Parts: sequence; C-alpha cells; structure tokens
Amino acid sequence: MSAPARAVAPAPSSGPVGAVHALTVGRVQVRPKNIAGTGTPMLWWTLTARTWSDWMPVHVFVVEHERGTVLFDTGQPLASVTDPHFYPRGPLGWVYRRQARFEVSPGHDLATQLAEIGHPVSSLAYAALSHLHQDHAGGVPQLGSTPVLVAADELALLDEKRPQLHGILPDHVAPPTAAFTPVSFTPTDDPLLAPFATAHDIHDDGTLLLLPTPGHTPGSMSLLIRRGDAPPLLLAGDATYDPSLLPRAIVPDVGDRATQLDTARRLVALQSLNPTLRLLPAHDPNTLPTLVAP
Repeated sequence: MSAPARAVAPAPSSGPVGAVHALTVGRVQVRPKNIAGTGTPMLWWTLTARTWSDWMPVHVFVVEHERGTVLFDTGQPLASVTDPHFYPRGPLGWVYRRQARFEVSPGHDLATQLAEIGHPVSSLAYAALSHLHQDHAGGVPQLGSTPVLVAADELALLDEKRPQLHGILPDHVAPPTAAFTPVSFTPTDDPLLAPFATAHDIHDDGTLLLLPTPGHTPGSMSLLIRRGDAPPLLLAGDATYDPSLLPRAIVPDVGDRATQLDTARRLVALQSLNPTLRLLPAHDPNTLPTLVAP
C-alpha cells in the first residue's frame, strides 16, 4: 500500500504559527459541471453527464500554533467505499452516486495520519470545517471531544427535515459525540480583509481567521493563515476547485450561483490586497506543490 500524498510548509522564522501540513484523506471524481459551471441546473447535469473529472485529492490541513494546533477539514470516511448502505436509499442515493465517486485506502484514515505526523487527535485544540459534506466532515466521528468549529448557518442545516437534500449525511458527519461549536462571524475593520466585513479569530491574535465564503453551501467558510514573514495561505474548501477559475467568474454548478459568484469576487479582491496570498482548495492537485513552493 503506497503512502498517502502529503506536504508540509515549515514554520516561518517568526510568529506564533508553526508548520502547516496538508494530508490526503481519499480521492474523488466529480462531473465537469461540478468544477466549472455554466449555470446549468444541478439535477439536469446530474441526469445527463457522461464523463468524470480526473481523480482529485481530498485534502485536510493541520496548522501548528503556539496556542494550540488546528485541523481544517477531516476528509472522506472509509465507510463510504466499504458500506453498501452508506448513502441514502432510492433516487436520492442514485443522485449521490451520479455526482461523485470516491477512493479511500485502509490505513489512510484521518486519525492514523494525524498520529503519523505527530499530531494525534488528542493533541488538537480545535477542528474547523469548511462545510458539512462527507468529504470534508467525514472524519468528525474520529475527533472525540475535540471542539469542531462550524459556521452557524451550516449547523442549521442539520435541523432541516432532510439534510440529505443539502448533501449532508448526518449519520456519518454529525454523530452524537461531535463537539460542534457554532461560529458567528464578528465585524472586522482590518484593511487587508476589506472584501470581508466579518471574520472569526480562532486564537484571538489575528493569525488564524475563519472567513465566510458561502455559496457551495450556506455556511461554507475558509481559513486564512497569516504566517509572519512567510506568504499567507487561504484554505478555501470547495469555494473553487481551481484558483485560476476565480478571476474568470467560473464557479461550480453546485450550490447557490449568485452567492458563489459574490464569494469568488471577494476572494479575487482579497488576493489583490494580499499579492503573496496562496489559495489552497481542498481538491486541487496543485495544492501540495503550492503549499511548499519557495
């Protein structure tokens, strides 16, 4: 069994943020409209699509910080490829299988990989989720009592009559043991965050900032990492699959299109204000080399 793809950006020479690790917890193929949408209704392309994307990684990130290590996203669960009853039954389950397919290798689960890099689950101060889809929240059952930061608007979807219609599988991403902590974003006047009126400062020191990036889901969020003299990083979840698409206003055909386009504009503006910013989507094959580039 080959080792999962990983990368680590070493700690900068100063500041409270340490090394940033990127792990691969599964692989995914999606339909082309899921990456570069044109406004086509999701149900239509789900029914008619005949091709798949190349295999793409499912990345999670471990951010070392002197006040406590933070995990961003948790990857795809092994049960999704071993349990024949993982997805809903009937037409809804068919939709799930038509939109994405996954590979997850035994021994490459989240908890195992965290232990291998010296950050076992028990050492985490927080986990934060870009959103509650299975390939981002599928490792939550392995987190025990670790506080899990989730946007309040995203957590609200769990109270819907059928969260599965929003792409959320509560039985697999929201176990009774999950220590979900709702994130309510607060106003910020930081000029370098000008495209975003609000943020959530995880450690109250301006280095790890959760930003609201809705559209893919109502409560999607991204993590901005400020690393002293090193380039800042933005862990973008599924706000895009390819950062080069954002300036062209090309967003996935999954979620609310108008909100996604607004988020795309904000991300482009954020990059303009922070020219060295490196944007790291969860499924971009270039995320690992971008993370470690000089």
